[in-house]
Amino acid sequence: MKQVDVVIIGAGPAGTVCGYLLKQAGISTLLVDHATFPRDKVCGGGLSARSWKMLDELIPGFKYEYNRVRKIQLTVNEKHRSDFELDIELRLVKRREFDNQLLEVYKSVGGQFQQGGFSRYDETPDGLVVTLKSGQQIECKYLVGADGSASSVRHFLANNHDNGYMILEQYVQKSPANTIELGLSRQYDNMGYYYRFPNSEFDAVGYGDVSVTTDKFRQVLKQKNIPETKIRGCHMYLGNDYPLHDRVILIGDAGGFANRVTFEGIKAAFETARNAAEAIKTGRPFREVNAYLFEKLAKEERFAQFIYKPSSLKFVAILCHIPGAIKWFFDSCLRPR
Repeated sequence: MKQVDVVIIGAGPAGTVCGYLLKQAGISTLLVDHATFPRDKVCGGGLSARSWKMLDELIPGFKYEYNRVRKIQLTVNEKHRSDFELDIELRLVKRREFDNQLLEVYKSVGGQFQQGGFSRYDETPDGLVVTLKSGQQIECKYLVGADGSASSVRHFLANNHDNGYMILEQYVQKSPANTIELGLSRQYDNMGYYYRFPNSEFDAVGYGDVSVTTDKFRQVLKQKNIPETKIRGCHMYLGNDYPLHDRVILIGDAGGFANRVTFEGIKAAFETARNAAEAIKTGRPFREVNAYLFEKLAKEERFAQFIYKPSSLKFVAILCHIPGAIKWFFDSCLRPR
């Protein structure tokens, strides 16, 4: 039976960064993903200053292509609008290339990678035995679930994955404005939101809410005069309603760590990857190392329930007409602490 210290399921930003940090500490890892890289990912691809500065600290010297954006346009109820520039740039990446580059950095330090899918794990006196869908079994000390919102590891651990958002997205011709567009509206059900993220080659246009449908997305596209191209979708899990296990650790979207207000997930991927690596290196429980982030998410959930209420949209609409108010809010949410 193959033996490694840590098996990581999922080769997105959370899994690759966690694997990289563990390898740098001399801990053997096996990274498993069902996809062939490079692969596409439904995601606007926005890295806030908090995200890219954390990445600079975790993987010094990592080079990647991105589009610098500082201009944001927020529209509320189709008529209240605020245009402003952030103090610090957002970096918009193409997830297909970005994730592949992170995987190559992980492999460059000796990290093992193979294609495959997670089936189950069994506990042993000395750790875990992970079984892949192929039937292959791997003996390990820790299992890290980094396999996204539809995490197979989380499903096996708790069989609970309904809490969250559905997101539909498509790529369209790049706008010359190089501006991030965000929209909130009474017409968007269940805390819905619209976005348009300009990349270096195209714009990612998306819509998300608790129960989005293709027809609803098409209505939003029609209102925005955006032609339909190839619509893709994914589920964004937003919850931590699963048991915490000392040897089975969920990180990134698999653990439901995306920001509850801004829905930024990449920063949480880096942060929980770092915390998981720290827990494994020191032998401390992840629940302890990551405790501050669990508390932060609880506060974000309460604020999100307020800000996305239909009645709260009136307040946000008023702020759109107060110079600097919306800018201050976004700068506060996105700047490094």
